[in-house]
Formats: sequence, structure tokens, C-alpha cells
Amino acid sequence: MLKQDRKLKNTQNSIGSILTILPLSPNQWTVLSLLIAIIGGYIIAIKSDLILGLLFFALAAAVDAIDGAVARARNQVSNLGGFIDGLVDRFVEAIFLFSLMFYPLPTIFVDANIWLAGVIFLGTCMPSFVRAYADHKGIISREKALALGGICERSERLIIVIVGLVVGISYSLEFFIYSLMLVILLSLITILQRLFFIYKNTRV
Repeated sequence: MLKQDRKLKNTQNSIGSILTILPLSPNQWTVLSLLIAIIGGYIIAIKSDLILGLLFFALAAAVDAIDGAVARARNQVSNLGGFIDGLVDRFVEAIFLFSLMFYPLPTIFVDANIWLAGVIFLGTCMPSFVRAYADHKGIISREKALALGGICERSERLIIVIVGLVVGISYSLEFFIYSLMLVILLSLITILQRLFFIYKNTRV
């Protein structure tokens, strides 16, 4: 796994070195990924073209991977750039999920929008909020706040959603709804894990 991660990082750095010839700063690459995601969201929500919209979101993800590589190639890595990148990542994820609220999805127990809203709140928002608020209030150290993990963080959440959507498109979109249910359950467990960790490590 480490070897694969290293190869991926080297590939990204090579691409970043090539793309430094373009007159775009790392932060501009980040904003570009957001603009591409907005187009993808529009295509899904307004045009009801799920496949084309997903292709735009895939392109947005590829561009998002470029910004850090360009920053390293130009020696322009900064805390501000990392902040903007993380912020845009959350916006892109939210745009993706919100756009699906306008797409006809099957109802399982409740309207599909309820499940999407649950993923946005319990998955996208709450785990990050728990970490940031614990750090803001100073009840745990910055190092321990950064060490907060959980069974379903952003990478795992996106993998489950994407796999569920691919299977849903191939067979039935009900599988996508089930993937949303799974994300909600695992995200709730992640929140509880983080709250327990904070409780056990609270500064007296």
C-alpha cells in the first residue's frame, strides 16, 4: 500500500511539473475544480444527465489532485492553499450530493432526499465539525484533534458513495440508496468514536 501511495504521489508530482508551464497558480487550479464541479452539478440537476455529470465530477477530482502537485513543483505549498483546497473539497462534495436531490431516485422507506441530506449532515459536516470545535474550545490538544479518526472518514465515504452509484447505474439505483444508508450508519459511528476519544482525552 505504501509503495502504491508513493507511486501515485510520484505520478502526481510528474504531472504537476509538466503543468507548471500553464499560467495557473495552485489556488487557481483549486478554484477551477470547483467551477467544473458546478457544471457537473448543473448537468445532473437541470439536464438530468447523470453519466455526463459524473464525468465532469471525475474531471473536477482530477483537477483537484493537480493543485497540490503544482504547488510542490513550484515550491508554493502554504497553509492557506491547504485551507482553500479542503474548503473546496467540501463544496464539491456538497454540490454533488445536492445535485442528486434533483435527479429521480427510488424511494426506500423515505424519500431519497432524506438519505442525501443525512449523508451531507452526518457525513460531510459533523465529523469535521466535531474535530474543529473540540480544537476551537481547547478541550483537546491540536495534535490529538488532528489524530481524530474513525471508521468512515472522507475517503471511505466517497468510495462507498461512488461504488454505490456505479453499481446503481449498472443495475438499479436502489443500490445507490443502500450505499447512502451505509454511509449514514458508518458516519454516525465515526462521530461517536470521535466523541468518545475527545471524552477520554479531555484536558482537565
